Amino acid sequence: MCYDVAYLTRKIAYYEKRFGASYGEVPFAPMYHSNGFDHMDIPVITNEEPGSIQLFSWGLIPGWVKDMDKANSIRNATLNARDQTLFEKPSFKKSAASKRCLVLIDGFYDHHWKDQQSFPFYIHRKDGESMALGGIWERWHYDDMVRNTVAIVTTDPNPRLAWIHNRPKASEGPRMPFIIGDSCYSDWLDTSLMPSEVLGMIQPYPEELLTDYPVDRLRGKSYPGNVPEIMKPHHYPQLSSQQGSLF
Repeated sequence: MCYDVAYLTRKIAYYEKRFGASYGEVPFAPMYHSNGFDHMDIPVITNEEPGSIQLFSWGLIPGWVKDMDKANSIRNATLNARDQTLFEKPSFKKSAASKRCLVLIDGFYDHHWKDQQSFPFYIHRKDGESMALGGIWERWHYDDMVRNTVAIVTTDPNPRLAWIHNRPKASEGPRMPFIIGDSCYSDWLDTSLMPSEVLGMIQPYPEELLTDYPVDRLRGKSYPGNVPEIMKPHHYPQLSSQQGSLF
């Protein structure tokens, strides 16, 4: 799955040039590590406003949710949307058809398990560029409040991500976020496509275009927090020669 990401760690001018959209006047703070369950705002480009970079709350709230308690509960389960059920689940199918977006990140984190311990890895593009993940979004109305929310689409992993995401007790097997190729951004935002065409776009990103390495703990007392150092390589003796493609 995809619950830990890094974004807006560079100057805004970079993202505007990279994705051909304007950030505007919205304040931002670099997120060297953001956990989805904190429901932080994350940068997106939507099909409705393809020329703007906006900040949406991570954890999609479907339009049919009518109370705040239900909204706060459901968004913990809608951080990710599996491609296999994208057009089937009530929480996602309407957004999948008419509200798709690019989720702009610099990289993402996942955990590898060995000897009943987990070790976080940071995964990013080998060429150093930021990436766009496939997302779906919804505009949720409650009384006088309007909240824009988003879910990240996930798919089957490439071999390297399958090795990293090997959680022994995972009920659904390894996953990876759907990383969109640079030439396909406008296609993902094209809501005239049929569901079969949308699903046909969702493929594992080639492992040879990504790189990864272990990083410091993302959980617990030793977690350093949202600091630049969290993105740097960290040595774990337990992993020995398995330290990742950086070593």
